[in-house]
Amino acid sequence: MIEARSAQHAILHKDPFAYCAHPHAIVTQSGTLLVVFNWGPRRAVILHPPEDPLFHNVITRSTDDGATWSVPQVIPDFRWQGTESASLTPLPDGRIMLNQWRFNWYPLDLARTLPDQGPLAYPERIVGGWTNSPEHDAAEWRGRRPEELAPWVRGDGETWVHFSADDGRTFATPSRIATAPLSGGYGNRGALCLPDGRILLPLSDVPNFRKVFLVESADGGRTWSVPRIVAAQPGSEFEEPTLLYTVCGRLILVLRDNGRRRLHQTSSEDDGATWTAPEPLPITGYPAQLLMLADGRILMTYGWRYPDFGVRAVLSDDEGRSWDTERTIRVRGGLSNKNVGYPATVPTRDGSLLTVYYGEDTDGVTCIMTTRWRI
Repeated sequence: MIEARSAQHAILHKDPFAYCAHPHAIVTQSGTLLVVFNWGPRRAVILHPPEDPLFHNVITRSTDDGATWSVPQVIPDFRWQGTESASLTPLPDGRIMLNQWRFNWYPLDLARTLPDQGPLAYPERIVGGWTNSPEHDAAEWRGRRPEELAPWVRGDGETWVHFSADDGRTFATPSRIATAPLSGGYGNRGALCLPDGRILLPLSDVPNFRKVFLVESADGGRTWSVPRIVAAQPGSEFEEPTLLYTVCGRLILVLRDNGRRRLHQTSSEDDGATWTAPEPLPITGYPAQLLMLADGRILMTYGWRYPDFGVRAVLSDDEGRSWDTERTIRVRGGLSNKNVGYPATVPTRDGSLLTVYYGEDTDGVTCIMTTRWRI
């Protein structure tokens, strides 16, 4: 273990009345830093987007390499609520693509009157998944009736992309991505633009969270291909993929596996037509984000939800074929609990790296944090 060099920690956004989490960050062609994250009401019990209908995706921007940030604004507008974690992709033509998964939500009594009950998740199912997840400290809530914690019903949903032509200030021209026969498509680490102009977007099959698949667009995001499964195997619960195109033209995809609690990796040598079988990495943190550094090395940043809670990173100098876990980098440690993670790292003009993530401040308020550091 080594320490991140010249690490400086800061709070990007904090709201005592809100629960802010799960950020993703990019750099636009103009050099603007954009961060999208989840914003929802702060409750006595910690609920994440699959469990709460009032989450929005919000965006904040910085034109001074992260020294200051704009007031977060809902995107694309206030009609889009009940969303999962979103992500951003800078496109070659200067546009920014936002991808979102939006659940359909219903008040409890209304849901009971709907003719099609098949896709509905009632409070018992929503709270049952929450209380049984190792991500939550749920012991004190086990005796409560499920409808006290979640008096709503979750339905199915839709995957959408939206586009910004003004450096991420506004998003319009939505396009729906059909994900059938999979249950849905959620991705929180952005798409990849290949040299031939195709956009590859990796997604998880929300709300089942078992398989990872790709859709692609050859017309700038207006239309999308049918899903192509990349990773699925018995005993694994793959989700939250991060995709990178290496210097030599190799695609690598790193996945979170909730079944085995480890990161996995698969790769493609033919621009995504075929993929290797997912293999476990010697890394127990999750989820991850991949970044190509200026010197050709690959940086993987990931959340660390174990004592000394925080954010860690590893490097690869062989196109992701191996990772230097003996020199794991401690980007941030010492946070209070496992309600932390989802780091995304971007380069800045002065050669430093800016890692954006979420965690609880000393007063228990969950907020968006940053660490500026050097390798």
